[in-house]
Amino acid sequence: MESPSLVLLSNQEALQRAMDIVANNVANASTSGFKREGIEFDTLLSRPAPDETLDFVVDRATYRDVSNGPISPTGNPLDIAIQGAGYIPVQTAQGTRYTRAGTFQLNTDGQLTTLAGDVVLGDGDQPISVPSTTTEINISADGFVTARVDKGASLAQLGKLSVVKFDNEQALQAQGRGLYATEQQPQPAAGSGIVQGALEQSNVEPVVEITQMIQIMRSYEQAVNLLGQENVRLDNAISTLSKTTV
Repeated sequence: MESPSLVLLSNQEALQRAMDIVANNVANASTSGFKREGIEFDTLLSRPAPDETLDFVVDRATYRDVSNGPISPTGNPLDIAIQGAGYIPVQTAQGTRYTRAGTFQLNTDGQLTTLAGDVVLGDGDQPISVPSTTTEINISADGFVTARVDKGASLAQLGKLSVVKFDNEQALQAQGRGLYATEQQPQPAAGSGIVQGALEQSNVEPVVEITQMIQIMRSYEQAVNLLGQENVRLDNAISTLSKTTV
């Protein structure tokens, strides 16, 4: 294949990858705790001959926008939002995972879990259990979970939510359902707080993403048109050369 066609195809592949990422952002615009992703493009320089230079389009890597999304009140005492950096560890069938999606509930054993049933791990990697006779649950800004049990006059401490952070947040691997996996060692997320009865919304701005989607589509269409023109040029050249009489 001729060099211009290779360059155009590399551009199309990179644009397709970009479209997939933007489409995923739009699809998760209303997903609690979701962080938008972006893609970094680069140019790969190639010198197939001393007097020829080709520039290929390469999508080097994706990155995650870790900025906080807006916090919206829900009124549900088991909903929590993290204000600042950090993630809450949960126990899954695949091991410990981390999340910012704070839509929690109680399982049949009275343990605090995610909507998927993964047990929320508090300090010391221990579950937080809520007695069945609880009539009031309070979660403080520093994560302490207290409740009024057996109609008691005072609040009993049930545990403490653990909020952790990592040295390289970009290395967290998205697992779906708002979960992230990593081999890094978690550290306490000092300075972060818990907001009870609220959820962190996605930090995706749909208008921005849709505008970017339109730009990608236009760039892709332009590449397709140029590739078509290049194919016509090659066909014409071959046709002309085949008619040349030596």
